Formats: sequence, structure tokens, C-alpha cells
Amino acid sequence: MAVPPLRVGIIGAAWGARAHLPAWRSLDGIEVTAICTSRPETAAKAASDFGIARAFHDFRKMATDPEIDIVDCGTRPPLRFAMVMAALGAAKHVYNGIPFAKDLADAKAMVDAWHKAGTVAVVDAFMQAVPAMVQMKAMVDAGWIGEVFGADIAFEVPLFSAAQTNVPGYVWFADAANGASAERNLGSHMLSLLVHFFGPVASVASDMSLALKEWPLAGEIIRPEVPDRASMLLRHASGLPTRLEANWSKIGGDGFRFSVWGSNGRLEARAPVFPMAHDTILSGTRDPALGTAKMEPVEIEAEYLHISGCHAIHDRPETGLLALASIFAAMRDAINGIGQAAPDFAQAYHVHAIVEAATQAAGERRWIDLAV
Repeated sequence: MAVPPLRVGIIGAAWGARAHLPAWRSLDGIEVTAICTSRPETAAKAASDFGIARAFHDFRKMATDPEIDIVDCGTRPPLRFAMVMAALGAAKHVYNGIPFAKDLADAKAMVDAWHKAGTVAVVDAFMQAVPAMVQMKAMVDAGWIGEVFGADIAFEVPLFSAAQTNVPGYVWFADAANGASAERNLGSHMLSLLVHFFGPVASVASDMSLALKEWPLAGEIIRPEVPDRASMLLRHASGLPTRLEANWSKIGGDGFRFSVWGSNGRLEARAPVFPMAHDTILSGTRDPALGTAKMEPVEIEAEYLHISGCHAIHDRPETGLLALASIFAAMRDAINGIGQAAPDFAQAYHVHAIVEAATQAAGERRWIDLAV
């Protein structure tokens, strides 16, 4: 007997409709049936614009609606908390954004609610589902670089500069009350990838600063309150050292880079901005000679470019399409009793604990240990 489709309600008509909606719609066994915004008129317009059957302007009503199985929670962390808690309180499956929470107390409350609900709960750390990263991890796990000695990861882009704000929809990053900073936003994505590759982090040292004091935006000046740069040294529970650099005001920044090296070689993934399926390239070398080692392109194998029950195409430039669809597909399958969804709330909570420990480490100028 055929399994009925899982019905998704999306909260938010910006990122949720632009990035999440196409990814949900690329999957077999999924039906996006509702969208929610903060006002009746905007909800009705979003439903009409995107061809969605039902419109809500109260997320609590969406969360408790018996004809919705999955609630996809958009918007900024302080607002998302109530959305996630309402959905989990109604025993819904939940997709939550990054940063996971505005503080550790909210993060803990959401994890506790998830355990109580017994549902599937996943976060938006989709870097680990980008095909180049999936293949990179498989190669590392298979011993392609030998014994792993270390890794570094960086995301350095001019989201904001003295000349212009390149992402006007994200000026909420400037306000500390929103749980934002280069460490919390860019850093959470990269920390999720490091934890996915190498396991939990046992200790962290960090340094943070605010360099760019003003962001120009349509005739006004935004004055950020949060660090726009974060550097972290991490020691994983396994003993492996890794390093992270996040900077959202670096003119001429190299975008995204993730490098892993070991006894036999090195692998590196690069992307011009946020890593996507269509523009993240993988390269590697196993040449040990001093000064002559050359990174060569590594072809992404076909098995990493296709997802069962998914019609997303890997080389399409839509924001995060295939990687998001991969995370959604694993969530769909887990709800239907097949496999496990990832990255789940347990991973998200650990990443948030690292973020809070890094903030403490920067303030106290010392290493901070984490419970693992």
C-alpha cells in the first residue's frame, strides 16, 4: 500500500519560499500544503504567489493543525524558538534554521522538547550534504589521506562593507539580541561540518573582534553590535586539532575553503561564497615532495550527485537546492522509518555549546573545555 505524502507547512515567505520550497517540491512523498507569515494579507499573497493551498498568519495554528506533518521554521533565532516549541509541543516533525538558537538556554529547551515529542527534528546545516563534502568525507573515512593530522576551514566574504551592504535582507545580523555574529552565523555552519567529519569538540580557544563599525543601507547607516570576525582553535574529543576562521566583512575574501590533511595527502573543498552543489569543487594531492605538491581536481562521482526519490539537479544554481533536498530526503525517510535524519538537534545543540564556549574563551582569553 502506498505511503501517503508527508505534508509540510513553511513559516516564512523569504528564505523559506526561495530556497526551501523548491527543495521540498523536488521530493517524492512530500506535499507543501501551507505557508505562514505574520499578517493575513502577506500570508494570502505568499500562498497565491507560490501556489500553496493554505495560508496562515499565526504559527501556533499551523503548528497544531492536524493536516500538517512537518513544520519548516524560518526567520531569526529569537522568533524561531517559539515556533519550534509550538511545533514540537504538537508532536510535529521540525526543520529549524541556523544559528540553532539565540542562547544555550533556548537550545537546551528545544532539545528537551524534541526528546519529549519523539519526532524527527533537523537543522539547516546543509553544508555537510553538498556532494563535494559528502564525497570528501567518504574519501577521508576510506583512508585516502591516511591518518588524519588536522583540518582548517574558513568562510570569508564581504557580506557587508564600507561601500555597500551586499545582503540587505540580513541586516538583522547587526543586533546582538538576534543571536547573530560571524561566529554564530557563518561559524555555526562550519562547526557543524567539523563535528560531522571529526566528532565532538572537547575544548576551544578563540578570538573575536568588530572591525567594520558601519554598514551603509539605502540612505541609512547600520551600526553593528556584534563581532564580524572570529578565529577558533578546536581540539576534538579524539585529540584532532582543527582551526576555523569566519569573517563577513573581508573585501576580496576567498569565500569558503575546507582543507583536511594527513599522513598520505590532502583534500580541499572550495566555493566562491556559501558552498552549493553546483559550484563547490574538490581537489587533492598525495605528493609528499617539498614545494612540488600540486592539488589536482577530484571528480565528483555520480553516486553523490543523485538522491533517491528526488528530482533536484545538481548543477542548477538555485540556492542550496540539491543539498537542502538531500537533508529533506533523509528527514522524509526517517519519518517513514528508514535510516536517520541528520544533522539533528543533538548535533545542533553540541555546535551551539561550542559557539557559547568560544564566546567565553574570547572574553576570558583562555581555553574552555566542553562536556562531551
